[in-house]
Amino acid sequence: MNELIETTNGGDLDSADQTIYTALAKHQRDEAWGGQEMVAGLQTWAARFIVEFKLDIGDIALCIDPLPSNRYGHFRHGHNGFGLRGEIAINSRYLTGQRELWEVLGTLLHELLHAWQETHGTPGKWNHHNAEFQAKARELGLIIDRRGVTGYAANSPFKELLRKCGVSAPDHEIKAPTERPRGDSKMKKWCCGCTTARVAVADFRARCLKCGNEFRRDGSPATAEVMAATKGRDAA
Repeated sequence: MNELIETTNGGDLDSADQTIYTALAKHQRDEAWGGQEMVAGLQTWAARFIVEFKLDIGDIALCIDPLPSNRYGHFRHGHNGFGLRGEIAINSRYLTGQRELWEVLGTLLHELLHAWQETHGTPGKWNHHNAEFQAKARELGLIIDRRGVTGYAANSPFKELLRKCGVSAPDHEIKAPTERPRGDSKMKKWCCGCTTARVAVADFRARCLKCGNEFRRDGSPATAEVMAATKGRDAA
């Protein structure tokens, strides 16, 4: 991801008017730590997106963190555990070459749009990628479905800005993936015929007190037989 650092020229993020947010950002840039250069680059791009796309959002707390493998980033509505608003985390699992720079920046813009909606729109109570959010994303060239999975238009303000700043991006449309990245949970589904349980042990031995069947790994032939037998018994 050295390319990220090479494209962050310009824009002094230091300010005489220090707040906890500017102090945090300065600390991330000045402290000698593993994410120093990466976060500095993301900060520059976040500031660039906010200005170029006139997002007019409030303070954000930008960080990198090893999130679950099935997500590329997140925006935390309200306050986080430190009492900070606008937490944006980019998944550090995907910052070592697994994804191209333009994809990482697409994730960053996606999360900034959540901050925009919290400031100027109406976030969905259950669906964080509602029609308002999707419409705003489309204006900039991000095609986001209700699950939050992101595709990219062929020509868009997002791609134009990337190219203007020396970052290459595909010329063609990138459709949203049909599946999210695979998670790394060790929890597996086990079924008895009437109930499904998720456990993290490889050898799970238990019997359901309701139907009397032993739990079997979901998807196994034994599970299919148990399910069929249970349905037949219920019908009788």
